[in-house]
Amino acid sequence: MYHLLKLVRTIKNKHIYQSRYYCSITNESSKETSYDRGLEEARELIEEMRLSGRQVPQQISDADLEHFASIKSKKQRKNFMTFMYRRECLRLKDKEKRLEKREQRKIESEESKEYETPLANTLFLKRNQRILESDNWKLSQGMKFGQNVVFDFCYDQYMQRREAISLCMQIRYVIHENKKAKESFHIHFVNHLEGSLSHKELVRTTTKDAYNKMMVTMSSQSLLEKFPKEDIIYLSPDSPNIMRTFDDTKTYVIGAFVDKQIQKGLSLGIAKRLNVSHVRLPIDYYLKWGSGGNKNLTLDQVIKILSAMKETNDWKEAMKHVPIRKHTGMKTCGQNQPTSSGQEPAAKDNFIFSRALRP
Repeated sequence: MYHLLKLVRTIKNKHIYQSRYYCSITNESSKETSYDRGLEEARELIEEMRLSGRQVPQQISDADLEHFASIKSKKQRKNFMTFMYRRECLRLKDKEKRLEKREQRKIESEESKEYETPLANTLFLKRNQRILESDNWKLSQGMKFGQNVVFDFCYDQYMQRREAISLCMQIRYVIHENKKAKESFHIHFVNHLEGSLSHKELVRTTTKDAYNKMMVTMSSQSLLEKFPKEDIIYLSPDSPNIMRTFDDTKTYVIGAFVDKQIQKGLSLGIAKRLNVSHVRLPIDYYLKWGSGGNKNLTLDQVIKILSAMKETNDWKEAMKHVPIRKHTGMKTCGQNQPTSSGQEPAAKDNFIFSRALRP
């Protein structure tokens, strides 16, 4: 009797285990089928929009199709397809121009062959692959001996996909500008989580091979886990403290954030939450701004300003890297300059930009 009850109990437990196992498999398979069904419905909807005569691109990538399937609003779907269609038209025009220039170069080369000598163009030989690969020597030197400049990737939840794409383009410009600098920085990525929005778009826009060869130090760790708190200076446009000089011993942190919606106080809030020092660039004290001047600087423009300050320690030279379209010129010497303590000048010297505060 005892052996019979034991046998029944083992059979029952085995049945429960198998049922749970099959239930987990069916749940995973149902998720996959629902995901595939959503992509198929998105393809059918795009085909219907194309047949109805709307602006729809001829080709769409898997990432764009997945983003289109995640959009719930009809108006947003229509706007996204219009944006993709216009971008495809621009790419086709650029391709046609490149083909025309290539054909023109072929015609010019054929015409110049009649007048070439046997020793023509032997002085300027083409660079081989090894020389092209050695162009990164400045970045490698900066990674060994350069000052630390950190990009904090903790802003993914505040960005949309189009802003993340713009962020990835600016990151590529940052690396290019760092390569051209006389003294390259050691660039770090912190809070750079695999599978996040910025990580996906950075891998997609630069390709996997180029992403792995990027001359930066990437880490999923937080800012305080990588660097000591007393060495950190967080750059924030909302900080009340003004950056007077450039300190070679400090680690400057820049938020990896493209904000087209103008969400104020995000970087300052993160700096206060981490309890680290924070400053802002003195662009208000060296540049004249018009009534509709846009004071938002891109990441590569900030890197240019920091590089110029590291080389010359002159704010006027550094402010030349701010595009002229954003301001109306440089201010005269001594006009509204920050005080020696780094705080703002007296209230009578302050500019009032809000109409509601004007007397």
